[in-house]
Amino acid sequence: MEVKYASCFFCTSKGCALKVYVEADKVQRVTVDTGAPVVPGAFCVRPSLAKDYQHHPFRLSFPLKRRGPRGSNNWERISWDQALDEIAEKLADIRERYGAEALATSSGTGRGAAEFAKTRFMNLFGSPNRFGVITICYAPRAMVWFLTFGGHLVSDRKPGKTRMMILWGRNAHEGGPASWKSFLDAKKSGLRTMVVDPRCTEPARQADRWVQLRAGSDVALALGMIHVIIEEGLYHKEFVEKYASGFAALRERARAYTPERVARITWLSADTVREAARFYAANQPSNMVIGVSAEHGAPNGIQAVRAVNILRAIVGSIDVEGGDLITGPHPDFLPDAAVELNHMLPPEQRRKQLGSDRFRFMTYPGWELLEEQMRKKWGERHSAAVNLHSAAHAPTVFRAMITGKPYPVKALVVSCSNPLLSYSNTHLVYKALQSTDLLATFDLTWTPTALISDYVLPAACWMERPDMGNFASVGGYPLVQMGEAAVPARVAGEYERLNDYEFWRELGTRLGQADHWPWRTFEELWEHRLQGVMEKSGCKSFSEFMREKRWDVEPPRPGLCKEGPLATPSGKVEIYSSILEKLGYDPLPEYQEPNIPDDIKRKYPLLNISGVRVMPYHHSEFRHVPSFRKRQPDPMVEIHMDVARRKGINDGDWVYIETPLGRVKQRARLTTSFDPRYIVTQHSWWFPEMPAEGPSLHGLWESNINVTTDDDPDKCDPLSGGWPLKGAYMRCRIYKA
Repeated sequence: MEVKYASCFFCTSKGCALKVYVEADKVQRVTVDTGAPVVPGAFCVRPSLAKDYQHHPFRLSFPLKRRGPRGSNNWERISWDQALDEIAEKLADIRERYGAEALATSSGTGRGAAEFAKTRFMNLFGSPNRFGVITICYAPRAMVWFLTFGGHLVSDRKPGKTRMMILWGRNAHEGGPASWKSFLDAKKSGLRTMVVDPRCTEPARQADRWVQLRAGSDVALALGMIHVIIEEGLYHKEFVEKYASGFAALRERARAYTPERVARITWLSADTVREAARFYAANQPSNMVIGVSAEHGAPNGIQAVRAVNILRAIVGSIDVEGGDLITGPHPDFLPDAAVELNHMLPPEQRRKQLGSDRFRFMTYPGWELLEEQMRKKWGERHSAAVNLHSAAHAPTVFRAMITGKPYPVKALVVSCSNPLLSYSNTHLVYKALQSTDLLATFDLTWTPTALISDYVLPAACWMERPDMGNFASVGGYPLVQMGEAAVPARVAGEYERLNDYEFWRELGTRLGQADHWPWRTFEELWEHRLQGVMEKSGCKSFSEFMREKRWDVEPPRPGLCKEGPLATPSGKVEIYSSILEKLGYDPLPEYQEPNIPDDIKRKYPLLNISGVRVMPYHHSEFRHVPSFRKRQPDPMVEIHMDVARRKGINDGDWVYIETPLGRVKQRARLTTSFDPRYIVTQHSWWFPEMPAEGPSLHGLWESNINVTTDDDPDKCDPLSGGWPLKGAYMRCRIYKA
């Protein structure tokens, strides 16, 4: 057997180093490349199941063209040339009749990896309408980091320096094997631990302190802790005086968030708020991992993430040894921003981006202000995460598909994502996709979205392409860690898959972009981007780099604030955000209580915490593979014992979850691990064993919780456009099926 060194994308953009054992171009087994800087934690079972995934018949193998109505599951196998020629011809016609903005693209969880190639294609095509679930997953945190600190934040665990680890809204036991390992290591080494979560997760059970806040109230809790820390003089005076701007305004804002007021909002006691603040301030510097929960609490998502990060700053945990460091790109590597051709999208087209008039922070208006600051500090090597996060607003795009307002969106190219499962308001999303003139899906496996597409195109997975982890690729961390293609993406008579770069390049050259795609292969492009790293290491080619090095890291260091200026308008940590003020938003965090009509509260008395992570799944992926599925065969809804007794629900019963938008069913799991006013549901469930033909679409409507969740723009986060998945808007009722 031959050993290949690959970069895993079985979860969001991680890019962990793995060894793939290959014989006769077939994957035999996969193990961890233990010597690499970024590897999966011991608790991640996905790599051990890679062979089953790779050889499963649900993998797409050849380009297909729809025959018959959408959803009829009637397909004709065609060549790549025919598929790309026909799609390009249709896109050219749509651009001619409706304008370039009539094309949109949908992104998923990073499993396709080459987002920069899609961005390059869209910039050259002339459309600003790239959208994705990144609006509610990681992008809010990253954009707040850029806004506040001028770079990404990375934990700097140092023995004798670091005193505590915090998980805020993250169940690392299920959703982050590397974070879970870090949490356990922290406990073993004697660090204090704190978990902020409405649920008594495994991390909460093991933590020194569990803060059981009300879902969606993170901003109020953080401001309450800030109030106590400032009023009791527990903040780091030297840091806020020398390296932060806006502390006086924060002090004034925080005065309104007394422990008593915060207790009413968060369902905590006033004493708990005080104790959490004192415990946190007394154990600095610390490392913190923030999860998606705060991002899901519209309308308070962005301001919650802001408040938590400001809390980190005022206690002196930022930019110090043992705390959380401000990082930028690798100095010798060309990150995504340098190859996206963002200057090729004209300003008049940027202004057409759907949702950018209303949700200005995480669309082009915010991107332009942040990118200007990032360039001052990092030049063309600034973090491409800024560009990746300048996404159109998905709910607004779907409504434009249906109504043609403010202009028609006639084509959607789905790139390694599954909109019918990953976005709220599934009925509306289904109607939107059916309204398009062209729906093409480029993906790894069959999905419900693929089943209603006009063209289904097979994508190469991480074992079939050279790649690196997205966190390094986007320039968020000074690390280069490459993986090679372990097995070929094309084997005569068996399968013909393209990697993302090849797909977007081939489509682009058919639409007049040939001069802008000088690298014929993905390997050539990586060689171009790695040129500086290879020169430093003495490697002359990509293949030599993969044999001899595979990674290069420039460890981040503290002291960026002292050296200054940071990549912010003031050159300091911006507690008071001048960029948010310029965009017309509150420059300081503030809590906003959603207004829910009384009749809705009466009819739908429970609150749904949706979207919890479940190992080994990653969002909608892997349910078709038996070795994955047997570990969690059914969708589960957790219900408090007291509620279950009142409704006659027993453990294991199938239960309906209903909202004004619809109902789905999941299997009951009774618990006492959270407040009885909640239920907790799993997301993105479908059943590959059910019929593929519509209306079933592999059981799309059976248990997919997004059938019941809302994406009304009036309920979305006013800064980011993030739709609510936890918090006050998530009202529902349950009853036995």
